[in-house]
Amino acid sequence: MVNQVIIPQSKYELLIDIQKPRLSKQVLCLALTFSTVGALFITRTWVGLSTARSTREFVVGEKIENAQITAWLHRSRLYAESTKENKNSSRNAIVKSTDDYAKDPTGKKLVCYYSISEKMMNTTEELIPSHVDPHICTHIIVGFASVVNCTLNLGNYLWVYREIANLRIKEPKLKVMISAGGINEVNSGFPQMVRTHANRKIFIRSVLNITKTLELDGLDIDWEFPAWNGANSREKIFFVQLLQELRKEFSRSDQKLLLSAAVAAPDSIIDQSYNIPEIAKYVDFVNLMSYDYHSYVWYYPLTGLNSPLFPRSTEKGFLASLNVNYSTNYWIMKGMPKEKIIIGIPTYGHSYKLTNPRNHDVEAPAKGIGSLGDDSFVPYYTVCQFLQGGANFKFLNDSLVPYAYKNDEWISYDNIDSVIQKAKWIKSNDFGGAMILSLNCDDWNSTCSRSETFPLIRAIKLALN
Repeated sequence: MVNQVIIPQSKYELLIDIQKPRLSKQVLCLALTFSTVGALFITRTWVGLSTARSTREFVVGEKIENAQITAWLHRSRLYAESTKENKNSSRNAIVKSTDDYAKDPTGKKLVCYYSISEKMMNTTEELIPSHVDPHICTHIIVGFASVVNCTLNLGNYLWVYREIANLRIKEPKLKVMISAGGINEVNSGFPQMVRTHANRKIFIRSVLNITKTLELDGLDIDWEFPAWNGANSREKIFFVQLLQELRKEFSRSDQKLLLSAAVAAPDSIIDQSYNIPEIAKYVDFVNLMSYDYHSYVWYYPLTGLNSPLFPRSTEKGFLASLNVNYSTNYWIMKGMPKEKIIIGIPTYGHSYKLTNPRNHDVEAPAKGIGSLGDDSFVPYYTVCQFLQGGANFKFLNDSLVPYAYKNDEWISYDNIDSVIQKAKWIKSNDFGGAMILSLNCDDWNSTCSRSETFPLIRAIKLALN
């Protein structure tokens, strides 16, 4: 069955009756401890300075090579920081079982993000708007517009938004929305705009102008993340105020606009960034970013699953919370109606470089990101090429996702079987639907099978309906 699961409570045992070591051993252990801590401190300081230097060089460069990958990498690192911050914590709350939820198979949303990268548009490498199938998604969210000087800024890609919007000629029921977010909101975008009512009013006016000009169906807020990681704690309040004022102006306008928000999955970010009952009053739905639970980080150099549906049987404590089922039920427990929760399903995986190719299980030691993809992000069509080149794969029956490996390359990803399992779980528990990140990373060019495009999204659509 897929409509599990009660989150297990952490259990810890107190170690007793440990013999006291001799004095010489105590001195030796103390010396070794100080040496180890000193070495780690020096290493971390050097890594931090190197990272800060590379970040400054990246930001002030004349051109960001790939904003899409940069934004995803930013979120992945924040999720990793969440893991680092809470890896030793216990979770005492037992999440309500989903067995008794009403089951209504009709009206499920299939919300698909279409990402504009800075490489637009080379037809051999990028998914151009004319190659998007307008019939497979109920909603397409085009991203990511920036927030510049408190206004919504489309950059040089007005034509992309127009062409995606024109897909409704072929599919009149399709909803096309614009997403504000990406990498610009980290420092100067949303934080500056939400600070005052006057700034928010300027932003909302620009949103209404763009949605009316392009005849779009709504706005998605992709702020990653309010009040998180040392930011102003009042951003949690400002975020609700922004949604409230957007809803008020949307209701006044004659455009009948939708309002959604892309939201975090780790519970530590959820608690710090969101007033969920208030958010639920104003949004039509939230797009739960239930992926990037694990990717390579230097302080936890072990392979992990990008988007497991359930925890592995060996995972306890905080690790048992890094899965789709836990995150979704946590949002429900905090006050979001389940019909407003759209469950994120990635069409990309994360790659690792194995330390020992013969040790290729989950939580195997890794020495870095893999060579496939960009900054560890591997689109599904590249995974297919990896498998066609002789890679092995294993499907985990507890987490309901696969991973693939060959030599020292290791990738956690979603395949046809895993996305069907997720779609069935969404349907049986009567959540609002599925969100896809992204159309661009599915096999849009028939690499996996010459007879089919967008195989992951089509499988989800079929399972939902």
